[in-house]
Amino acid sequence: MPALPDRRTMLRVGLATAVPAAVVAATAVPAAAHTPALRERDVTRWMTAYLKAWQTKDADAVVRLFTPDAEYQSVPSVPDQMFRGSRQIHDYWVGVTAPQTGMSGIQGTPIVSGNRAAIEIWVTMQVPSDTDGTMGWVTLIETNILDFATPTLCSRNIEYSRIMTGKIAPPAGWGRR
Repeated sequence: MPALPDRRTMLRVGLATAVPAAVVAATAVPAAAHTPALRERDVTRWMTAYLKAWQTKDADAVVRLFTPDAEYQSVPSVPDQMFRGSRQIHDYWVGVTAPQTGMSGIQGTPIVSGNRAAIEIWVTMQVPSDTDGTMGWVTLIETNILDFATPTLCSRNIEYSRIMTGKIAPPAGWGRR
C-alpha cells in the first residue's frame, strides 16, 4: 500500500486547486435574463473604486458599490465574517480599515461570465502587530468572486485570501491571462 501524503502536502495541493476551482465555479453560471451584460471593463472600473475606497478608508464609498441587500463574505463560511446589507458592510469596513496605514493595491485582469466575475488583487499595507501593536508590513493576495446586479452594483462578494508578512511585490506576469 503506498504511503499517504503528509498533511502539508495535502494542504498545498488542496490550496493550489481551491482558487482555480472557485474561479471555474464562479464563471460557470449564466447571467440572469434581466441583467445588462457585464463586461471586463465594468469589473475593472468597480475594483478600481473598491481599492480607492479601501486606500482612503471610505466605508460610504464601499457601500455605494453594493446593492442595499448585498452579501459580503470576508472569510467564507465563517458566520462572524459574513455581512449582509449596507449597514453591516459599512460597519465591517470602518472596523477593518481603521488600524491600516499605507495601503496600496493593484488588480489583475478579471474573468467575466454572465453577471459573475473573478478578479485578483494584490495589496500591501501596514497593520499593528498582535503582540505589541507595532506597525508592520503585510501583503494580502486575494481573489474576489463577485455577482453583479448591474454593471456598477455588486450583490455578492466572496473573498479568498492569503496574508504574508512583509511588503512583497507581485511576480512578473501576475494577474494577467
